[in-house]
Amino acid sequence: MTKILIDTDVSLGTPKAEIDDGAALLALLNTSAEILGISTVYGNVLIEDVNSNLLRLLKYTGREDIPVAQGAVEALVEDEEWLSFLAEWQSQYGGTPEWDGARPTQSAVDLIIEVVGQNPGEVIILALGPLTNLALALQQSPKIVKQVKEVVMMGGSLNDVEEAEFNIRNDPEAAEMVLQAGWPIRMLGLEITRQALFTREDFADLQAGNPAVTLLQEQAKQWIPIVEAQGWETGGCSLHDAVAVAALFKPELFQFMPVGVEVITDSNEVRGAVQVEKEVRGSHIQMAVDIDAQACHAWIKQQIQGQIL
Repeated sequence: MTKILIDTDVSLGTPKAEIDDGAALLALLNTSAEILGISTVYGNVLIEDVNSNLLRLLKYTGREDIPVAQGAVEALVEDEEWLSFLAEWQSQYGGTPEWDGARPTQSAVDLIIEVVGQNPGEVIILALGPLTNLALALQQSPKIVKQVKEVVMMGGSLNDVEEAEFNIRNDPEAAEMVLQAGWPIRMLGLEITRQALFTREDFADLQAGNPAVTLLQEQAKQWIPIVEAQGWETGGCSLHDAVAVAALFKPELFQFMPVGVEVITDSNEVRGAVQVEKEVRGSHIQMAVDIDAQACHAWIKQQIQGQIL
């Protein structure tokens, strides 16, 4: 059985916020994988909101058995310009409903080190947000590099160094540390994840037998107009992180290429953009270069509502 540790900045539950982490978790919770823990990280929303969103989602799906740990509240290096942008962007969101249940008591770093150490060579880390928690775990326990089976991450872009992808831009220094650590990595960049677009009709078609699916449907109605207003997509929105989940369970739908990756950390350039060297034989980093978008879309849609393909 696949053993997975998830690191996420899930914002499903915060009105008008991004929904793809939530969709990814719903899809993943309907697989046969053994989920050993979920760590939270700031990003789409503040850490307290991430905690509330995750705990609510686990309650809705009956998976409160999964250990949850609280992670980083900020990047390794303070970046006032980016923090100002985030604050302005997040000001459009509605208030996150408070969660009145127990809060996470374990730290994300401790959870990562503990789970990996107890299951050497077996754990896949699914990184769906900024990579700060993974970088801090590396700093505290470098030996986990040889203990982790694989890191599967949504982030970056294969061809575009003119604009930084959100997860990487949140903490470029952490991303560079994680990417250069030497453990096996599979990256899913924007040019791949944007190919599995979900339309308004796709969300309406979901069979809302679970309150989490209903929440996804309702928040999609708020998120899609924001996506379209930004010019990112037309007619719907991408579920970027759910595509990373699909890569875990349906690898035959993807083509990967060994690459070299460097994250730009110089504030005088495009901070957080990635420079990719293609066809680097023997590289520990594999980046997705092709996708069967139709089949991937179908798999994600069925998984979200529990109709496993």
